[in-house]
Amino acid sequence: MKATLPKKAGLRWPIEDWAHRASVASLIETMKSEGYAPRSICSALRVISAFLIWKDNGGEGDPKPLNYHDIDNFINESIAAGTLRNGERRALGRLRAALLTAGVLSRPPVPDDPIGDTLTSYAASLRRRGYATQSIASHVWFGRQFLEATWDTSAGISQIARNGIREYLADRFDGYSSGTANIMCSRLRSLLRFLHTVGLTEEDLAPAIPGVRNIRLGTLPTFMTPDQLEQVLMACDRTTIAGRRDYSILLLLARLGLRAREAAMLTLDDIDWRAGLLRVKGKGGRIASMPLPQDVGEAISDYIRHGRPSSASRTIFHRVETPNTPFRSASPVSLIAGRALKRAGISGLRSQHAHVFRHTFATMAIRSGASLTEVGQVLGHKEPDTTRVYAKVDMDGLRSLSRPWLGAAL
Repeated sequence: MKATLPKKAGLRWPIEDWAHRASVASLIETMKSEGYAPRSICSALRVISAFLIWKDNGGEGDPKPLNYHDIDNFINESIAAGTLRNGERRALGRLRAALLTAGVLSRPPVPDDPIGDTLTSYAASLRRRGYATQSIASHVWFGRQFLEATWDTSAGISQIARNGIREYLADRFDGYSSGTANIMCSRLRSLLRFLHTVGLTEEDLAPAIPGVRNIRLGTLPTFMTPDQLEQVLMACDRTTIAGRRDYSILLLLARLGLRAREAAMLTLDDIDWRAGLLRVKGKGGRIASMPLPQDVGEAISDYIRHGRPSSASRTIFHRVETPNTPFRSASPVSLIAGRALKRAGISGLRSQHAHVFRHTFATMAIRSGASLTEVGQVLGHKEPDTTRVYAKVDMDGLRSLSRPWLGAAL
């Protein structure tokens, strides 16, 4: 059905230019496809109408051509007048995106951004070397913090010296755990090697980044007991769409030990219903196939049939609230896991995130007699040492290695 501008009493549509009308019609179609209610669409159109009337000076005088910053100016005036309501900023942002797509608006010239240009080249270099998107984003994030703190307006980064690098690190080590500090140092070594390769620094300063003392396997993984896990799963209200979706996701984490991103990015094509297999895209582009437990398959099927919105995307899990867009990162799964733990009243854990379910899966598998090698294969660990931490939770195995206390014979 072709999108048309609604005719409603009291609603003025000062959109004479056909390109503007086409842009607004496209916006309506997009909001419909994302599951917005007619009331929300009408509200968005009302603020767009108000913006166009404002731009036209209330209809007095000749209409002025739109420019990129008109929407920002209208929002600022509305905020100052106290008339901007929830959702209106987003609706106007959608209008600007539609106008840009239609060619009605053009973006303003991008100011010189040497740091941004350097990071863009750095990201392209990492991409050519096969780094994953998430890894590139992490490298760029740490790189931006470093460059913004050390870049000189006249000399760029060429003036940086070893002492300056150490001062930068010293200012940040106190706020980071040893694990995060290690990641930061690794990212900065990579950046400094790149800066030297492209000639932005005369010396390769990567060796100036010190190693961070990190005691491997120094802590126990945090995990739930079987009763606590069952309590979390039963707290999902499966009579609701959100409950059916959350229950499916939590089962994937708890029964298969998936990472948050692995669960979030599952697609309809990753499930072989006839063979009962699930394809998982893990770290580093590794793909694994594993059996799909019956209860997990039933939960996913229930969500797909009685909750998943109609979507052109093959991604299984979607937002419940409008817009009903598919998951694009691990963040929604992490939020779902955190809310589930809080809802069930689970306390005493060092973290309240999705990885707790992965630790719980591994702990239960080890205590049930699975070997570290088997658990590592299921979890998709590249290095055996990564799985070795779970040996600490195998109490029966540890007891078999302990010597009797000689004082007991006295």
